Amino acid sequence: MSHFRGVRLCLAITAFALIAVSSAVAQSIYGGVRGIISDAQGSLVSGAKVTLTDEATNSTRAAVTNETGEYNFASVVPSVYTVSAESPGFKRIERKGIPLATQQVATVDLRLEVGNVTESVMVTAEAPLLEASTASQGQVLDRQKLVDLPNLGRNPFMMSRLATTVQQVGNPGYNRMQDQSGSSQISINGGPVRGNNYLLDGIPITDFSNRAIIIPSIEAVAEMKVQYSTYDAEMGRTGGGMFNTFIKSGSNQYSGSLLGYMRQTEWLANTFFNNRNGIKITSQPFRNYAGSFGGPVIIPKVYNGKNKTFFWLGFEGYRDTQAASREQYAPTALERVGDFSQTRNSAGNPLVIYDPNTTAADGSRTAFAGNVIPGSRQDLVGRNIATTYELPNKTGAGRFYGDNNLAGGGPLASKADQLFGKLDHQLTSWWRASLSYLRYNSAEPGENPYKSISSPDQWYLFRKVDTTQFNSTLTPSATWVIAVRYGFNRFPNIGTQKSQNYNLTTLGFANSFVKDVPSPSFPNVAMQTAYSLGTNNNFNYVHSSRNFSGSASKYIGKHGIKFGYDYRKLSDAGLDYQNSAGAFTFDNRFTRANSNSSTSASGSDIADMLLGAPAGATGYIPTVLNEYVTYNALFIHDDFRVNSKLTLNLGLRWERESGLHEKNNLLITNFDTNASNPIGTAAGLPVKGVFQFAGIGGAKTTTMNLRQNKFAPRLGVAYQLNDKTVIRGGWGMFWAPAFALGSPYNSEGVTATTQPSVSNDGNKTPAVKLSNPFPNGLDRPVGSSLGALTGVGKAMTIFDPNATSTRVQQFSLQSISNRLCIKPCA
Repeated sequence: MSHFRGVRLCLAITAFALIAVSSAVAQSIYGGVRGIISDAQGSLVSGAKVTLTDEATNSTRAAVTNETGEYNFASVVPSVYTVSAESPGFKRIERKGIPLATQQVATVDLRLEVGNVTESVMVTAEAPLLEASTASQGQVLDRQKLVDLPNLGRNPFMMSRLATTVQQVGNPGYNRMQDQSGSSQISINGGPVRGNNYLLDGIPITDFSNRAIIIPSIEAVAEMKVQYSTYDAEMGRTGGGMFNTFIKSGSNQYSGSLLGYMRQTEWLANTFFNNRNGIKITSQPFRNYAGSFGGPVIIPKVYNGKNKTFFWLGFEGYRDTQAASREQYAPTALERVGDFSQTRNSAGNPLVIYDPNTTAADGSRTAFAGNVIPGSRQDLVGRNIATTYELPNKTGAGRFYGDNNLAGGGPLASKADQLFGKLDHQLTSWWRASLSYLRYNSAEPGENPYKSISSPDQWYLFRKVDTTQFNSTLTPSATWVIAVRYGFNRFPNIGTQKSQNYNLTTLGFANSFVKDVPSPSFPNVAMQTAYSLGTNNNFNYVHSSRNFSGSASKYIGKHGIKFGYDYRKLSDAGLDYQNSAGAFTFDNRFTRANSNSSTSASGSDIADMLLGAPAGATGYIPTVLNEYVTYNALFIHDDFRVNSKLTLNLGLRWERESGLHEKNNLLITNFDTNASNPIGTAAGLPVKGVFQFAGIGGAKTTTMNLRQNKFAPRLGVAYQLNDKTVIRGGWGMFWAPAFALGSPYNSEGVTATTQPSVSNDGNKTPAVKLSNPFPNGLDRPVGSSLGALTGVGKAMTIFDPNATSTRVQQFSLQSISNRLCIKPCA
């Protein structure tokens, strides 16, 4: 495949008709082969038989040249092909080794020599094929590049950096099989970072956040194309570009691969903080293993699948251990029990702790006697949380409050495994089908640097993915091709933590709070100076999508017309517990010298916690949600080869994408700015603004205000200036995905957030006691029962009901030259 220059698909249209074939995905892996058959004098030969043969499987397709000597093979599976032509009175001609990549249209013109048809001419060497039939651009990464080029994470998507218009903005360290989110931080052609589309065998694998839910093993991939500046009416639901990945198929020859990679060496560098603190290097072994095997399906004495049935199977996995280390401030043994007599601030002066109960009208306070908080004044929960801190372990550190005195860390042991398989079958001479399946799972820990139950970043992330792709291609005649595809993807995303099912009563919390917590764990405690405790990575939801596709292609004279319909349903079901076990924030607002000051020279977050006086308190109860978006599109295009040098690509696409639905209409979808809110009635004030739930009071059932009829015209021109130069240009309009949700969207009513006011007098005295932060229990989801009073007194976040669809326009002009030189080209 070293001679082709890129994957190109010409999509054009001279007349527009919205014709639905069947439910279909409007992007495909298929390419095409077309050309002109002429004699030695250049006269066109009509009625010549042209045969296209897949060199790997020996499957063939036949066509007959029209009155202008043209032939066209549409919806061709990427492979290496032989094109042969024959006609009475001429020798048979054959050209081998024609590589066809994903969405590439190869132009293969042949000249017949006078002679007997039983004689043959074989073309064994020609200049590499120029992409002369389309204005679209892209970068193909064939299997040789994927296997041979350096790729530490063995991630095919990260190889997109070879394309000139691709900008990867994610952390380059997140390139492993488990790093779907980091690997999707890519901008194509200046488009939005999360605005791309990802395909496996023509089936979209993007979720609600527009990331690829699976990173296929390199052993599973035949090739991948990064598509940009694509003026193809088949291409939709993208604001930048598309990753079009073709899963490898078996052939008539058995072949396979087996690899193992181990990294375990003393040459690895220690982490910065470990080195500085004299901590021994963490063992960081890495194991990567993979294998694949494929060929014809042969069952001795039962079935011989040569030239008909083929398989490709394989696996990949790794065990990756990395080192984590950090430095933080931990309260001293004295500070943990309220004794700050030895504590200094950063200026070297005593860090004085003041009593909020002594706050005067001007905000000034009186210090605790001896700079010690009496035990009788300490909150039970605050004291118990303080005891879970690690004690300082850095010699000579902790000179002042906030001076990092604790070093910690350890191994981060991640693992991931993937299985894949593909089956291809030639049912008849005119019907070919394939089925591919990939299954992946991974487990990834947070840094979790300390052994205590309250250790921060103590989360574990578990992921499982199943993707299924079915393709069926029918060629009922030499001029018709019908393609039907179906795909189903499922992506459970489960976040848990070391303290899962933690008994909150052991900290002393009031039963009125504990009994309402839906998923108990150590609470999330965010500190101003000391290190924070716990985590909130607690969720269980499933991304899924259904894609059902169909298209039809008709070759009429100089026109290659294709039309089809694209349907997708993206779903996100489950719940995110967020801070359901309580989230509490502490700074020094209640123990500093003056409540009106923000200085850090006095007071401390630990002192505030011991007093049980949080700067913020949040409780949360979620509801299981089942959200989805539907997408429909129609497209038609005509690849019009005006003559041997000029090709026009004209296309039109129509799209409709819904706003966010919830199965039971549980979401807030609108904010009526003109409606009177009853909260103003008692005060006799004209208060405007009311939230509206889906389907109630005339409110729409979906979020936002997306355009229902979105047209996307495409125009491309390709002109072959000479045998070595092609000039291409084009313009196209695209509509980017409307959402980038990583988890179910929660609005008030279906979830309930409890946030009591932490002070009623401007932070002079606390109004919340940590041991009983929610004396009335947690608020519970009430649905739409509060009506116009929904959200009153609470912070609210909803989708902007006036938000519209994002429109993207792309255009380009390019000159491609194919010059073979032994000496430097002039």
